[in-house]
Amino acid sequence: MASRRLLLLRRLAQTVSVFVLAYILWNTRYPLSGYINPEFYFLIDPFAMIVTSIAERVLLPGLIYAAVLLVITFVVGRGFCGWICPLGALLDFLSYCKSLVMRIFRKKERENDPLPLRYGKYLFLGATVIAALAGVQLAWFLDPITIFVRAFSFTIHPLVSGSIDRAFTSLLAAADYPGWLEWAYDYLREGFLNLSTPEFNHAGSILIILLVILFLSLIKRRFWCRHLCPLGAALALPARFSPLRRDVSRCEKNCGLCRNLCRMNAIRMDNSYIKEECILCLDCVALCPNDRAAFTFGKQRAEAPAVQAGGALMTRGSFIAMAGAVLAAPPASAAPSAERANRPRKPPRPGTISLIRPPGALPEEEFIQRCIRCGNCMKVCPTNVLQPLPISDGLARAWSPVLDTRRGYCEYRCNLCGRVCPTDAIAELPLERKQKVQIGTGVFNKTICIPYAKGENCIVCEEHCPVPEKAIRVKEGIVKGRKVMLPHVVADLCIGCAICELKCPTRPDKGIVVVKVRNA
Repeated sequence: MASRRLLLLRRLAQTVSVFVLAYILWNTRYPLSGYINPEFYFLIDPFAMIVTSIAERVLLPGLIYAAVLLVITFVVGRGFCGWICPLGALLDFLSYCKSLVMRIFRKKERENDPLPLRYGKYLFLGATVIAALAGVQLAWFLDPITIFVRAFSFTIHPLVSGSIDRAFTSLLAAADYPGWLEWAYDYLREGFLNLSTPEFNHAGSILIILLVILFLSLIKRRFWCRHLCPLGAALALPARFSPLRRDVSRCEKNCGLCRNLCRMNAIRMDNSYIKEECILCLDCVALCPNDRAAFTFGKQRAEAPAVQAGGALMTRGSFIAMAGAVLAAPPASAAPSAERANRPRKPPRPGTISLIRPPGALPEEEFIQRCIRCGNCMKVCPTNVLQPLPISDGLARAWSPVLDTRRGYCEYRCNLCGRVCPTDAIAELPLERKQKVQIGTGVFNKTICIPYAKGENCIVCEEHCPVPEKAIRVKEGIVKGRKVMLPHVVADLCIGCAICELKCPTRPDKGIVVVKVRNA
């Protein structure tokens, strides 16, 4: 009975975990009114924190939280995978739906002896660590929490929010705008819905990755978790030495029910199990027909070693050696990220242009190693100007945030992107400091700009410039024999927010564009 209550508690924990994360992400928007910072789930992610720290050679604050999770895993095993992980919860729900369909056709899930394919996740983990030691950070592509958050922020949230918004506007028009319905719509827009539905480039390809993982779980339960997940592999290493073990000493006959119930294929034909593969789902305990299985703390009985024809997977000695190699990688700097983001840089090389990153972003090479492409900064941006780069721009920079000035501009009174970044790739700058950080500079195209090209007055860019001293000013000049007010950029004052480019009335090309000069 107690085990069944624990099973219900685990299902409740998974449900709450998913809804809490969805709530956090839903409220990751201007003015960031949620109670929990969206960086929380990433700070407790040891795979993302450790790999990013190694690649960037810096000690991230999130390592402390990640270490706590590793210690908990060492004590009780991979409970995070079975109880907390939002992607794992989604896969379990999909498997549950599949089982309901199978019952209709009177089919049952059958499991074989644990497959060597489970070692695939350790290969992904090892390859990612080796790449990080070489200075290449790949956690952004393989981390399950990042995959879930990115798909939710870029596709699910805009789809749901946009659908509700369109439904209300259609209903309002059909009902001839009754007062009570307008009130309800305004209430939702102020709290639940975005004032405007954000759109993100390449959202389809980001969603495809999640859909592939979901599809694989229809082939085998938790296929991703069993065979591919590097976070699961990182948690499996300390879980292997956990004192909490599955005790089946009272089992008088091996009916095989627990083996077929196990969503991680962790139970062998002889009823023993692979401890590091167990995610403490408790199905084998709660659903045992004779109540013979249990989890207890105590000395572990000898079990078959994790050795296949190809040799040992990971011994205690090799695990300690790998951990030592990771710790031996010296951090280049442990200075606060805000200082690193604002340290003096080399003078620009004339005529070379680079991508425009958010205010407070680290220098480019450091930024692409530190950024895990979680999408928090893009999600919270009030003007939708931050967009993910396409893979065609290079795998190293793929899906990292960049200003797309065709969509929006950097809001002068906003500094939220730095507040939600879990790896300090974007420093959390005070608003007064952020308003002085130059991310680019405006450049006039005099063949398009109306005053220069047509000799007609236009000061839209100057009117919208948010800098109090005005980074765009006008002076009297002669064009085509007429006196006009000619705008020009004050380079020392321009911060590159790009509102001038967005508001410029010329189409399709703009009379002023914001560029960033690349460091030499």
